[in-house]
Amino acid sequence: MRYRDAGVDISRSDAIKDQVIAEIRSTWGPEVRPLVGGFAGVMRYPAVAGKPPMLAATMDGVGTKLHLAMQAGRLDDAAADLVYHGANDLLVHGARPLAFLDYVAQAKLAPEAVLDVVRGLARACREVGAALLGGETAEMPDTYLPGVIDVAGCMLGTVDDDALLDGSRVRVGDHVLGLAGSGLHTNGYSLARRVLKASGLTLSDALPGGAGERVGDALLAPHRWYGRSVLPLVAAGRIRAMAHVTGGGIAGNLVRVLPEGCLAQVNAFAWPRPTVFQWLMQVGEVPEEDARTALNLGVGMVVVADSGDAGAVTAALQAAGETVWPLGVIASGERGVEWLES
Repeated sequence: MRYRDAGVDISRSDAIKDQVIAEIRSTWGPEVRPLVGGFAGVMRYPAVAGKPPMLAATMDGVGTKLHLAMQAGRLDDAAADLVYHGANDLLVHGARPLAFLDYVAQAKLAPEAVLDVVRGLARACREVGAALLGGETAEMPDTYLPGVIDVAGCMLGTVDDDALLDGSRVRVGDHVLGLAGSGLHTNGYSLARRVLKASGLTLSDALPGGAGERVGDALLAPHRWYGRSVLPLVAAGRIRAMAHVTGGGIAGNLVRVLPEGCLAQVNAFAWPRPTVFQWLMQVGEVPEEDARTALNLGVGMVVVADSGDAGAVTAALQAAGETVWPLGVIASGERGVEWLES
């Protein structure tokens, strides 16, 4: 029996790698050391004077957003979302993206699908300033369903000791600011897909109440990267903490950067909820508590700033193109997040 008879075609995998190499190398700068036939990616650590920066790393997957992306023919956009997600996870600690490693798997590798994924990864890596340093394509017929693709990746970054954000700078009286998201980002899609099925609508149908926006465009809106607007404020020491709003919602992520004795009080009506979230909750009869846990509800990033500087931080973010809402304050109390309903 040949390996191909068992469902794995090495020659097809090699051909796919040859096709994607140009996209991968488009993300490389002079710090990357090309290795012919290398088993790992190698790059020079950022040149610094004195103490070298710390290494930051995060790992995630695109998740079930991929199912909708495949239906809509937008795999490249969903793959790019993974890079933005990882870059945001580094950003909340003040770290800058350095390199990205990817994992792409199918029951039977489809060359065009894999190429679309790598194109999306490479495009996003160029945008955030990370080298697509290496990755893995896997063909596993007994692990994945036919026609399904899995995309995951690890983002590496660097941060100087004095720029590291770990929540320890948060103080009672600080202001909590919310930065607008562009949709679901990369969370809540298992729920969203069930609601879509129950609604009887397709991705090409108009989103009810969405002023002509299609359902597919609303559900597949790109995951925003906040680095361009936020990093200058981090470098200036004007941000005390940040929370990337992913699985767990605003409360589940904001609590992760609060020190003991700090209670974040968040006004539940401080910002307008985008139409797509209203539609999901209405059609799916999603309880408020579930929606706050599974969805970002329109807030993609939370920033904590000193009360005396919050106005200026808001203005700087707005000047950089962000939509910013005052969500609440940091009060004294048991570490956690409290929703204010009035």
